Amino acid sequence: MESQTIIENKFISIGIVPDKGKSTKKGNNGDMDEIKYKKELFEKRMDIEYCTTLFGSEAQEGIELINIETGKPYENIIDIKKSKSVSKADTIIILIKTQKRLNISIKSQTGAKPSIINHTPRSANVFQNGHLKDDLFYLDILAKEYIDKRKEGIICEDVEIGKLYSYNDEKIKNSIIKMLIYFTFNGTGRKITKHDCNSILIINKNRSLSFILCDTEKEKENYIQTIIEKSIISFRNKGMPKNTTEQCMPWIYVNNKGKECGSIHIRLTHH
Repeated sequence: MESQTIIENKFISIGIVPDKGKSTKKGNNGDMDEIKYKKELFEKRMDIEYCTTLFGSEAQEGIELINIETGKPYENIIDIKKSKSVSKADTIIILIKTQKRLNISIKSQTGAKPSIINHTPRSANVFQNGHLKDDLFYLDILAKEYIDKRKEGIICEDVEIGKLYSYNDEKIKNSIIKMLIYFTFNGTGRKITKHDCNSILIINKNRSLSFILCDTEKEKENYIQTIIEKSIISFRNKGMPKNTTEQCMPWIYVNNKGKECGSIHIRLTHH
């Protein structure tokens, strides 16, 4: 990340959290890390040095970890589980001193690349009638370039957004940024979520933690600007409706297995 953006986003810290050893449990690395570090935050909630290193001076009286389901602080570590996928926030932290509320999305870099947009077809409400309907024209141009280059064998299924020519068009890029802001902080293909997000907690490969505050629209855009070029885009069969509608068609190509692929999927690259 560029230092200027870090400052603008009030990037608070990188606090080293020691790795307690790899879990022997089977499961998605990101899901396991989410639970592990929520428990870590709960255990360290009154460790002032830990809290201020991660969240700054507003955390000098400690933090409270809130159960998203109940809206109340956790009282027992055994109650901490993975958040539901309909929520953009994976956990909620209250900074006790100021009562500032942090709706945090946890992104783990220790396993598979974390997703920003999870298999969403063009027929989704957000593209047809919702927040991104005015951007669909430009997103269609992006999709057409992707499909053409897939058919010609120029690109594989996964490609960095910055390697697509249409990324250099200002209007198309702005629509991609708007899309990534929406899916990172606000909602899903279906609707705006009940618990939106105003900050990102990244679990880096070395298990250090990077916390980025994204309180304002400008800070959200600044964060997306740091990840957009290297983010991985693909159009896949997963998430497609059972019956392909006309609304889906501009994003669809048929892969070598004969399957219709038209659900947009975007993941963070590892830093």
